[in-house]
Amino acid sequence: MDVYCKVWGVKTGEIHPLIYGHFVEHLGRCVYGGIFDPGSPLADERGFRKDVLEAIKKIKCPILRWPGGNFASAYHWKDGIGPKEQRPQRINYVWGGIESNQFGTDEFIEYCRLLGTEPYLAVSLGTGTLDEALHWLEYCNLDTSTQYATLRKRYGHPEPYRVKYWGVGNEVYGQWQVGHCSASEYAEKLRQFAMFMKAMDPSIKIIAVGADNPEWDLTVLKHAGKLIDYISIHQYHGSEDYYETVSAVYYVEERLRLLAHLIKSVNLPQVKIAFDEWNVWYQVGAEKEVEEKGVVLLEEPYALKDALFATGIFCVLHRMSDMVGMANLAQMVNALGMIKTNPQGMVLTPIYHVFDLFVNHTGRARLGLETVTDYYSIKAKSFVDGRLHFELDRVPYFDASATYDSDRNTLAVAMVNFHKEESCKVALDLSDLPAGKEATLFSLTGDVYAENDFASPDRVVPASSRIPLSPSFSLPPHTLGIIEIPLERKIL
Repeated sequence: MDVYCKVWGVKTGEIHPLIYGHFVEHLGRCVYGGIFDPGSPLADERGFRKDVLEAIKKIKCPILRWPGGNFASAYHWKDGIGPKEQRPQRINYVWGGIESNQFGTDEFIEYCRLLGTEPYLAVSLGTGTLDEALHWLEYCNLDTSTQYATLRKRYGHPEPYRVKYWGVGNEVYGQWQVGHCSASEYAEKLRQFAMFMKAMDPSIKIIAVGADNPEWDLTVLKHAGKLIDYISIHQYHGSEDYYETVSAVYYVEERLRLLAHLIKSVNLPQVKIAFDEWNVWYQVGAEKEVEEKGVVLLEEPYALKDALFATGIFCVLHRMSDMVGMANLAQMVNALGMIKTNPQGMVLTPIYHVFDLFVNHTGRARLGLETVTDYYSIKAKSFVDGRLHFELDRVPYFDASATYDSDRNTLAVAMVNFHKEESCKVALDLSDLPAGKEATLFSLTGDVYAENDFASPDRVVPASSRIPLSPSFSLPPHTLGIIEIPLERKIL
């Protein structure tokens, strides 16, 4: 398998750091027992798990979405503020169990501040009202003598939180959602919420619900598009079959490109795509992931093949950096989590390691990249409820992205070989660039079905080595490789 890669020293786009974002929801053990566990010896004085906090700091989480997800549609933010002993317990009828409200707005903002991340709040369109959303915005962002801004100050937070990103609803196109409605009904609600929220704080950014349905998305864009900044799309894929999992990357790219086309077709240049839920999800479901107390867990195990899917997603997001302004892995801990915890410690899944490699070893300037290969034969298939969801022909086994980090003056070429059995010989043409003679190779590989668990947490971990910079090299099968190359002078 031969691949030719030519990297040009020309900037073709800016990769927004928000594409490496995350998501936490009051689902299973994501919040309680995940990021927040006051009774644990592994928690700090605020109740935050220190091991999880340090792991997230390492991957520089740029934006964190909360409180949902489905949970957001039935959440009342006022339940989660004030003295903890006075906060009401509620039935979590979305995901099961009892919601203690011990982790609320102030705790979430404090967690974001510790991480150095932008908070992203999702307001309820199910049991919530416009007044409730405006009160939440006032509580978070205003420095006035009005009721809710004063309440925040009384609770020990004199400075406004200045939350920039606000989602209006979640998946309201679906019958599973509290507040399910039609596209036209949602578009009118969105218009009102966005208009009055931006009147209260013009600095905020509004994320609209997209349905990955052209009719729905066009209705929303045409009716409320001038008031929004992002429209969302959610994608979950995966299968026991290796090729069905990794080739789903190209289906995701098709759906993102379709949404980008719809945005451009109605001339809304300020609107970007928020890919604010994505992951592998197929092995566990609500019907078989329930504790004795009736709590849905959704603790999906992740293998190398799932990490290669994540690798492909990042290659796509780099390519589409002009239109995708945000992405959030769903979710961060335990529930569909890239990190798993128990009372004794945590495990970093292969998907976590993909974040580590891309965040810490690629740049933010996208460079011109020409890739030539005749190696196409993955059949992209996905089955949902026993029915074929999509099928694509001539899907390539190889994908790549070239980026430049001006602060470190390094070129990074991220490559993935999706072939399960064959290496690919890569001819890397850097003749347009002042490359040095040595590089560092970071790689992630192993058995495609290998998982990290508490018994063996290091089955799939990154490796790195110094290598001579050669015009050609071999990339093993089912492998992510990032070549980090110091340059002899600045190129941008």
